[in-house]
Amino acid sequence: MPARSIANANISFGLVSIPVQLYTATTSKSVRFHQLHAKDKSRINYKIYCPKEDAIIDRSELVKGFEVHKGQFVIFTEQELDALEARDDHSIEISEFVPLAKVDPVYFETSYHLGCEAASARAYKLLADAMESTKRVALAHFTMRGKEHLVLVRPYEKGLMMHTIYYADEVRSIAEVDRGASVEVKQGELDLAKRLIGELAQEKFDPAKYHDNYRERVMEAANRKVEGQEITEAAPEARKAQVIDLMSALKASLEKRGAKMAASEPEQKTAGEKQSRRTKSPAPTTASAREKRSASSKR
Repeated sequence: MPARSIANANISFGLVSIPVQLYTATTSKSVRFHQLHAKDKSRINYKIYCPKEDAIIDRSELVKGFEVHKGQFVIFTEQELDALEARDDHSIEISEFVPLAKVDPVYFETSYHLGCEAASARAYKLLADAMESTKRVALAHFTMRGKEHLVLVRPYEKGLMMHTIYYADEVRSIAEVDRGASVEVKQGELDLAKRLIGELAQEKFDPAKYHDNYRERVMEAANRKVEGQEITEAAPEARKAQVIDLMSALKASLEKRGAKMAASEPEQKTAGEKQSRRTKSPAPTTASAREKRSASSKR
């Protein structure tokens, strides 16, 4: 099924304007459960309840309020809210280009593919190639559904991708979080940790190697339930003991890693040893060869 665009936009910087189309880049597949009535297995409906009147009210009786102080609200009408919404001009207005490495991933929110239109293909490709060669990404403003977003546009798979990103005051400070600043790390521990990182290092991220094991277990159990099979619970995994001796834990991790690597090549090593033994072993002496050597010694 071909991808469906969710919105149109224009990337603009300087006097350049590039029409693009937005496509949803990600979708969550987290397992969701519904609340059912245990007696008849019917879906539960949630009613709007007013505790002051102790009554169920209709949705038409609702208004929108903004809390200015604890328990104090100011009311906004739909017309007032419409007037406050940002003007949606479909413009992705680039304000600056920065190195991607300078943008912390904590700011990333939602991802969108940016596709070009036939008339904008050349300009689109030029911008993508220029950003790729300069190793820069663009910071811009974009209005979507009445809300102004700070966005980042970057080259991706020979095209462009856009990420909505959080504003600075939306990212919580880490100042009050304990980060072990007063702890001293020994050089030997650091060397072993770096060695372990090297053992596990890969040149690129391959997301296909990872799976949502919980979702797969739920789907498998649901299929068995449909088939009428009894579901048995697996024994819970034993909780890992707290690491007390850091050096011992690092050494054990490296030894375990080495054992796994050694176990992956037993057949090659065994075959090589057998070949080596065959090469070094003297050729068997036949009866014909013994007779020839005996005749030669008599002469």
